[in-house]
Amino acid sequence: MTVSTTNTKVSFTGSSSNGTDGTSTFAYNFKVFSTAEIKVIIRTTATGVETTKTLTTHYTVTGAGEDAGGNVVFTSGNNPLSSETVIIKRNISLAQGTDYVANDPFPAESHEDGLDKIVHMVIQQNEELSRCLKASETLTDLTTPEFTDAAASRADKVLGFSSDGTTLTTTTTFNPAGGDTSQFTYSTTTTDSDPGSGVIRFNHATLASATIAYADDLDALGTDVSAWVQSFDDVTGNATNRGRIRIHKAGNLAIWATYKVSGAITDASGYSKIPIVYIDGAGSFTDEDSIYLSFAASGEDGAIPGYYLKFDTGTSDADPGAGEIAFNNGTYASVTAIYIDDADANGVTIAGDTDTWDDSTSSIKGQIMIYDINDSTTYARFKITGTTTDASGYSKLAVAHLASNNTFSAADELSVHFTQSGYKGDTGSTGPTGPTGPTGPNGPTGPTGPTGPTGSTGPTGSTGPSGPSTSFTLAAASGPSQTISDTNTMTIAAGEGIDTTASATDTVTISGEDASTSNKGVASFLAQEFTVTSGAVSFNDSMHPTITGTGKALVFGF
Repeated sequence: MTVSTTNTKVSFTGSSSNGTDGTSTFAYNFKVFSTAEIKVIIRTTATGVETTKTLTTHYTVTGAGEDAGGNVVFTSGNNPLSSETVIIKRNISLAQGTDYVANDPFPAESHEDGLDKIVHMVIQQNEELSRCLKASETLTDLTTPEFTDAAASRADKVLGFSSDGTTLTTTTTFNPAGGDTSQFTYSTTTTDSDPGSGVIRFNHATLASATIAYADDLDALGTDVSAWVQSFDDVTGNATNRGRIRIHKAGNLAIWATYKVSGAITDASGYSKIPIVYIDGAGSFTDEDSIYLSFAASGEDGAIPGYYLKFDTGTSDADPGAGEIAFNNGTYASVTAIYIDDADANGVTIAGDTDTWDDSTSSIKGQIMIYDINDSTTYARFKITGTTTDASGYSKLAVAHLASNNTFSAADELSVHFTQSGYKGDTGSTGPTGPTGPTGPNGPTGPTGPTGPTGSTGPTGSTGPSGPSTSFTLAAASGPSQTISDTNTMTIAAGEGIDTTASATDTVTISGEDASTSNKGVASFLAQEFTVTSGAVSFNDSMHPTITGTGKALVFGF
């Protein structure tokens, strides 16, 4: 039979969820002479990973030798999943296995099979060639791209076409097409001047310490790229991060450095000066290295929720400067005043608003949120606690610290947002008096206060008449000691019991026998009078004292 189809490959989508259910049988519509000539590939749709399956282990084949083809039947548990593609293709060996013996009868059937196999081989190779990179049929001068150099010399190089487009090459001077990229020659010189035609250099020999890049107006191919380079700062809304530049060594992608464009670019004479901040890198460049400069712009900043101001690190009570804000203390937790210029960083007057931030009648007037536009992890939040002062060219806000993280640096771009507290409501009417609660228990008696000073002695009154008393008389000759009862009163009559010869320095001691009583004391006999410091003492007159006590004995000592 003739070979009437050029089909050599079919594909299907699996339907199993677990390898057991779903379709297990898939038909092929081309002739193969043995089951070994069928190749089955499973491709994972999402990742593109391809796996070649094994005959008998994963599948069996029917219809070998049939002109119409047959089926591939997957074994139990190996049914293709719904996320997989099944590719069934002819994979005939390129060997010739037919042998003709001289003078034997001509084997027409085996001869036709041999011819069919040759056609199958051609069809199979044609399918493979259709997936190869090919040049146009109209080209007649294409040089055969053969790699005669060593593999090591091709490492880290890019495969591309030569400058005339006729030859494949892996030279390190390959100029990549597409992307925001240009080729330069690296110079190790660090001076601020035109680096030379097609040259780029930095203001520091250490890549991580470079803050300015000097790029010639021409690239390494002599093309004027100055307008392209000077567009690196077009993103004005993100003033300190206009975009990213990356340089890498041609032929060695392991050597590179990345920077952000941190400000406006200066158009110098024949070259551009690009302010940069180092981000990351690997390796180092040598003089006259061929390098590629790539640029990716940052997006414009979104709308700022508050006022746009820049930070001033000064802490003095003064105008911080045009469009700036400052604190009265470098330690944010100790800040009690914030100084805001009358205009924001765009030159718009804001004092009419900031001066009203204390209008609320609440004790807390509102809250101020300040954060770094380029680093939202750096912020400070305060509450307004008092009256705002409209100073000369700036406002002074009375504040108290609430929360903060990190600290601001000079000229940091800040967003300052204010949220006002609500006003106090009207005072409501007084409610009815509630019932009186029960009286609580008495508290403990407090300590006795200190004794006040002794008042001055008043004048001596006139001597009254002697009153009656239950007493006995202590005669002068009776001796110094007598016993009285608990309630008796001893009266010393004039001239009795008194040593009339005693001087003013003589002493009389009165003591009680009962140690438990408080009515005992000491008296001094001065100028023939008793002075008692403790105990109950009364006087009939200056010469006739009456001494009352609860002691069991009374002793006079002279």
